[in-house]
Amino acid sequence: MYGSKIKEKVNDVSWLRKNVTITEDYNIGSSILSVNKISDIDIYSDSYRMVIEEKIDELTNKSYDFKNPLLIYNAYGTNTSSINMYFNTDEESYITYTVSVDDEDIADYTKTPYNGGENNLTKKHAYQITGLVAGKMQTIKIKLYNANNEEIETNTINLFMPESSVDVKLDVSDGESTEALEDGLYALLGHDKNFNSNIYLYDNDGVLRGEIPLNSYRTDRILQIDGNMLYSYTKRKFALVDRLGKVVKTYKIDGYYMHHDYIYDEDNNNLIILANKDGADTIEDRVITLNLDTGETEEIINMQDFAKDFYDTAVAPEDGNTYGGDELDWVHLNSLSLNGTDLVLSSREFSTIFCISDVYDNPTLKYVIGDPSIYEGTSLEEYALAKEGDFISQAGQHTITYQFNESLGTDKYYLIMFNNNYAGSRTRPDFNWDPFVGAGDYNNGDASKYYKYLVDENNKTFTLVDSFDTDYSSIVSSVEQLDKNIVTSSGKDNSFSEFDENHVLIRKFNYSSKKYAYRVFKYNFNNYWYY
Repeated sequence: MYGSKIKEKVNDVSWLRKNVTITEDYNIGSSILSVNKISDIDIYSDSYRMVIEEKIDELTNKSYDFKNPLLIYNAYGTNTSSINMYFNTDEESYITYTVSVDDEDIADYTKTPYNGGENNLTKKHAYQITGLVAGKMQTIKIKLYNANNEEIETNTINLFMPESSVDVKLDVSDGESTEALEDGLYALLGHDKNFNSNIYLYDNDGVLRGEIPLNSYRTDRILQIDGNMLYSYTKRKFALVDRLGKVVKTYKIDGYYMHHDYIYDEDNNNLIILANKDGADTIEDRVITLNLDTGETEEIINMQDFAKDFYDTAVAPEDGNTYGGDELDWVHLNSLSLNGTDLVLSSREFSTIFCISDVYDNPTLKYVIGDPSIYEGTSLEEYALAKEGDFISQAGQHTITYQFNESLGTDKYYLIMFNNNYAGSRTRPDFNWDPFVGAGDYNNGDASKYYKYLVDENNKTFTLVDSFDTDYSSIVSSVEQLDKNIVTSSGKDNSFSEFDENHVLIRKFNYSSKKYAYRVFKYNFNNYWYY
């Protein structure tokens, strides 16, 4: 009854104007404002966005100076570890800030926030101060600089942050490498899957520095598009959020709901999304686009068009799919990567990488990569690239990603992946795993691996050119190439790690979890939160 009443009111702008207020919050700190609203109100709804923007604009239209700024905790509701700061100066300037907490085990956090101005200089200052630590008393020391990088003034803000439901500090263990970790925040995506679906951001010391609330579904990655951040917040909806945390636009996919992954095609301003079709008797076998100009949804790939005999021979498990439903999860796409109009797709169910060309106009199977035993006597045999060299093919892989090097010339490139090294296929119970020597099962395995293939399209070959071991995870995992270092996430191990360019462990992080985190990527948020 209560929930239905709130649902009725969420689109009532007049009711929201009366029941959403911004007042001083002494529990957080002196002269710091906080938004008061019923917790069930959806911060991403059109009506709430309109009302909170009106109320914040009304406040920011007044005049504030550096010593007496306007401060609003979690102004738009999109980062519970932040305060927004507004003030004006007579000359072009910028700020830096340092967050210090009353815990000797937590180091200071110093940043130069991005203000969007040329050379990061402005007279009208508006910042989202991020990196605040949940459940801690903290001091923010802010310095104001002129265009000559000369310090003009300082200011100090004291505040107490509300608690979080997850670890504020992770268990951290250092490896043998003495190389530096790359700058950025590790984003835990899908922490405990459906228990806590928010985005949790951890620094290089494993300290929680950001929490982005979602509604009912994890996001699968964070994208930066035209100076904004984009992420999914339900299975059907995406939010575009500016550097101050304001939701500037939302998108909805029609007739489908997402799973596992999505990427951005800048040339066509499309999101390319792994999706399930409403009412279909199969799942995790389609790819759709969401155009960010028109908001239109279009199906571009149905995997039954490319591996029909694999679909025809799939066996429905007696206890249903892994989500408890009756839909046939016969191919289980779990990641994708784009090269022009060529799309590589990872199929966990039969440990295969598909490359489909001309995905918008005439999707055509270009090749598949996997152990030769998978394709023998099937329709995919003629598309299989030849394995060149003596190595064990990937098994149950995730996060397939193109990687290019000009020195390779045309038609050659790398594909990197998290090779789960997992011998599991629920719809193919008679699958022969003998060629996958050393592969583990759902709960146990010696190691998962980083894999890097050299793909030669002219010679129709693939070669393993680089690999190393990481903690075993049969499912839920990721690998990411940073500038030099590599980040891996082993969800079933409740850990993620960063390795140097020689694949020596720099640092490993372990988190508490009822289940696992889906994947971990690292973002520096430059030209968004930070300069």
